[in-house]
Amino acid sequence: MRPDSEEDRSLGTLMSLATALRVQAARTVLFQAAVAQSIGLNATDFNCLSLLDLEGPMTPGRLAERAGLSRGGAITTVVDRLQKAGFVRRRPDAGDRRRVIVETVPEAFAERVDTAFADFRAALGKLLSELTTEQRELLLDVTNRSNEIFHTETVRLQSRT
Repeated sequence: MRPDSEEDRSLGTLMSLATALRVQAARTVLFQAAVAQSIGLNATDFNCLSLLDLEGPMTPGRLAERAGLSRGGAITTVVDRLQKAGFVRRRPDAGDRRRVIVETVPEAFAERVDTAFADFRAALGKLLSELTTEQRELLLDVTNRSNEIFHTETVRLQSRT
């Protein structure tokens, strides 16, 4: 019996990493759904709220595009529910008064969403504090680059439909 070669160990590590990333993606989706439910939203509404928080105010059409929803009825219903729940507001577009801009209500977001994430952030902060600066920089680089891959692949898959 020969000992594992470096190539075998490397392939095994890559396969384990691919599996771990799939598990992380699935658990992220489930966690986001649990957070959404805890603040009285469904997963789609929470996803749209998160996009507005991360990317800033935008038109409903742009929000629909970013969330992979149809323009018109679907996004209008989402924005209506978010507005009724106090998470967003509509305002006229200063550049084109015929258009509306949807933006988060920062106080509602901080009070309800940030509170729902508090324990998660504390646990993640503890985990990251155990890493060296170099490990955190590598993790940040890999995360940013994988986010770009996710975005590129999402756009590619959405363009097929």
